[in-house]
Amino acid sequence: MLLEFQQDFAAAISEPTEGALSVYRNTSLAGCVDALRANYPVVAQLLAEEMFDAVAARHASECPPRRPVLTLYGARFPDWIAVQSWLHEVPYLAHVARIEQLFVEALFASDAEPLAMTQLQGRGDWQSLRLALHPATRFTWLSAPAMSIWLSQRENAPGALEFEWKAEGTLLTRPGLEVLAERLDRPGHRFLFGIRLGESVGTAAVATASLYPETDIGSLFVSLVNAGAFAATAHRS
Repeated sequence: MLLEFQQDFAAAISEPTEGALSVYRNTSLAGCVDALRANYPVVAQLLAEEMFDAVAARHASECPPRRPVLTLYGARFPDWIAVQSWLHEVPYLAHVARIEQLFVEALFASDAEPLAMTQLQGRGDWQSLRLALHPATRFTWLSAPAMSIWLSQRENAPGALEFEWKAEGTLLTRPGLEVLAERLDRPGHRFLFGIRLGESVGTAAVATASLYPETDIGSLFVSLVNAGAFAATAHRS
C-alpha cells in the first residue's frame, strides 16, 4: 500500500494541479531547478536567470528525477537540450551541457590512486603494457568550440563569445580532490579512446602516430599521465 501511495503521489505532483497539492509540486520543481543550476552553472550563465529557470522547469516537468537524491540530477539534460526547437539560437549549448555533465560525473566518481611516471620506470615493453583509465577520467569530442566557451565562462572572461567554430575535445580528470579540465586535441582523444577500448600503450601509440604523424607521442603520453588520466594499475599482457 505504501509503494502504491508513493507512486500515485509522485504521479500527481508531476502534473499541473491546484490547491494544497500544488505546494508539493512547486517544491519539487524548485528543487529540480536548483539542482540543475548547481550541476550546470555555465549553461545557467549563458541563458541568464529567467530563461534558465523556465528551461529547467520545463525539463523537470518532462524528465522528473528518478531518485530522491538530486545531487546527480540532470543526466538527461544535455540530450533534452539538443532536441529543443530553440537550440538554433544557441547551437553550442547542448555541447556545453555535456561538458558539465561529465564534470559532475568526474567529481563524484570513485577514488583511486593516479598513475605517476615514476611507476613506469624500467618498463620497456610498451606493447604489452596495459593501463586502466582513472575512475574519474572523462573525455569526449564535440563538434563545437564548447570547451573554449565553457572555460571562458568558468574564468569569467569579459566580452562577447567569439570563437572560431571548430570541433574540440574535452578532458576532465580528478587525480586529487579537484576536477581538472583542459582541451583535448585529436591525437590525445585517439590515444585515450584506444586505452578505453583495451589497447596496450604501444598499440594506442602506434595507431595515434599513424593518424597524426606530427604528434610527439612521448610528450603526449607524459601529459596524460601528469593530468591524472590513468589509474595506478598497470600490467603486462
